Amino acid sequence: MHIDRLNSVPLSVKLVVGVSVILIVVMGLFTSYDMRTRTRFHLEQQQQWAHTLSDTVMRSIEYSMFDGKMDDVQAILERLYTLKGVKVVNLCDETGTIKYSGLPVNRGTTCSLRLTKQALETGAVVKALEMFRQEKVLYYAMPIPNENTCFRCHGSGKKILGSLTVGISWTPIEKRIASLRNREIIFVIFSLLVVGFFLILFLSKYITRPLSQLTRLADDISRGNPGTDFGRVLKCWEMENCTKKDCPAYGNLEIMCWYVDGTLCQVQPSGTFPEKLDMCRKCKVYRAKAGDEMVQLADSFKHMLYRLRKSEEDLRQSEEKYRLLFDTEPNPIFILEPKTLKILDANARAESQYGYGKEELMNMTFIDLEHEGEPQEIMSAFDGVMDGRCVLFSKKRHQRKDHSLFFANVHICCARYVGRDALIATTTDITETVMKEAQLIQASKLATLGEMATGIAHELNQPLNVIKIGSAFLLESVQAGRKVSEKDLTTIAEEFNGEVDRASGIINHLRNFARTGDISKEEVFINEPIRGVFKVLGQQLKLRQIDLELDLDEHLPSIMADSNRLEQVFINLVTNSRDALEEVSGHRKVLKIRSFMEEGNVVVTVSDTGKGIPSHIMNKIFEPFFTTKEVGKGTGLGLSISYGIIRDYGGTITVQSEEGRGTTFRLTFPPSREGRPGS
Repeated sequence: MHIDRLNSVPLSVKLVVGVSVILIVVMGLFTSYDMRTRTRFHLEQQQQWAHTLSDTVMRSIEYSMFDGKMDDVQAILERLYTLKGVKVVNLCDETGTIKYSGLPVNRGTTCSLRLTKQALETGAVVKALEMFRQEKVLYYAMPIPNENTCFRCHGSGKKILGSLTVGISWTPIEKRIASLRNREIIFVIFSLLVVGFFLILFLSKYITRPLSQLTRLADDISRGNPGTDFGRVLKCWEMENCTKKDCPAYGNLEIMCWYVDGTLCQVQPSGTFPEKLDMCRKCKVYRAKAGDEMVQLADSFKHMLYRLRKSEEDLRQSEEKYRLLFDTEPNPIFILEPKTLKILDANARAESQYGYGKEELMNMTFIDLEHEGEPQEIMSAFDGVMDGRCVLFSKKRHQRKDHSLFFANVHICCARYVGRDALIATTTDITETVMKEAQLIQASKLATLGEMATGIAHELNQPLNVIKIGSAFLLESVQAGRKVSEKDLTTIAEEFNGEVDRASGIINHLRNFARTGDISKEEVFINEPIRGVFKVLGQQLKLRQIDLELDLDEHLPSIMADSNRLEQVFINLVTNSRDALEEVSGHRKVLKIRSFMEEGNVVVTVSDTGKGIPSHIMNKIFEPFFTTKEVGKGTGLGLSISYGIIRDYGGTITVQSEEGRGTTFRLTFPPSREGRPGS
């Protein structure tokens, strides 16, 4: 409470009061010391006078006492008593009885003064200040020794014959000391008033007024108003007759030259503030204009204001640049809160792309823009780590305000936004690309079907031959008039029905394979599209004397994909292996497909013992339109399309090959979150 009150007192008042207290204490101590010194001096002077007076009396009465003229002794003491300031003059015997006195009435009485008794007892001079009739008196008691000249009257048995006591008034001395003390007090008060007056003027001009100006300026800055220019102006180029107009300080009236970076006062640029100050202190401009602490404080404040204005200008330009880049970016950009994916900011392109206004987007989460989106997918990609990483989510379905859908690649990076962790999401509309890719995949399917036409015809020819043979048998029996037994009819009908089902299954499978695949994902058990391949190509492999080995784990978890597209991938791989095996001879032709779990992923390997892939083209086999087949036998799109399909499902495809020994393609897929095992 007291500190708060003290803090509210103006600085000038506190300084004046503080200086006054210091002056009072110093002058008080000085006055006290002076009074004690003066008192001691006057006491010594009075004591010296009392001693001189006593010694004079003793010498004056000495001969009168030798001659026995005691009346002369009394007369001398009475004359002495009439001197100014003398209050007591007593001559006592060894018992303390006053024999002679400046006041005759005191003769014959016993001296009551303590000093007289002490002088008689000790035989030494005793001096002290004591009260006498309500007045302070300086007493000087001098013992009278029994000397040789006194033996004829007093004998030699006594050491002390008596004492002479003189008392001098102390009142004049006290008045003189009091007068001096009063004069010194008046001088102190006058000095305080003079010092306080000039101190207030000095503080007001050089401290409180500049501080008040700095305070008002700081208040203006806090309210967003930098205020007007203040402080002094320095033209160092005029003082130095400098003509270096390319110097940053030349013509700069806002701050002192020693605050300016890269000045050209020397041959080389001076460097930056404050490192350059050591060099500037040697400059005559600095020595002449540096000023005292208050001036330097004002200059520093002006420098701070200059830097603040410059920083505000840089910040404004940076903000304009950021906003320009942010709003003119052709793709939608979103600033997201990492934990909830709430939209914190969005650019103008995001508003036009999604059809929402800025305020509407700010009240939504990024997942609201996805069609059947799952926040866990984005959350798990970052897993609470904000280390500048970026993640691409490809071919995500997003929906506009009018519920129309489009495909987008979502690129999300960790960043800092207004002092906190955030995610920056950029979405790129790839609907047209996805549609063209789907058309390309469909064209590749049709090309694959064209390449498999002979094998498919053979697959269909077998059930037709069975039906033809059975129908010919029935026709011949009818023409010959032979009766067909009920057992034979049943057998023929069952064969017909089975072969029709077989042909129908092949046709339906081909129709399903040839349809346009869905871009969306669903749970797929990887073994199903693998088996579907051999409904079409199984007979072809047998005709080419290729042994098929399937090693499929029946308890694999499902993956998120499209079965139709996965079958196209495996058809591409199997047909490539088939073609590679056709070009070799002399050893067993084997095509082996395995499916298994490894390190939490579903893995499929497709291996053959064909001619292998030359090492110098290994890094080109996934490029579009690259093929080693003869013209007309391959489009060069099979592996490229397969690579894109596998990547869309979060998988990978790698290849290992050795010329003359065979090739192995390795496919990995992450299991679905449900992870239900296949049957």
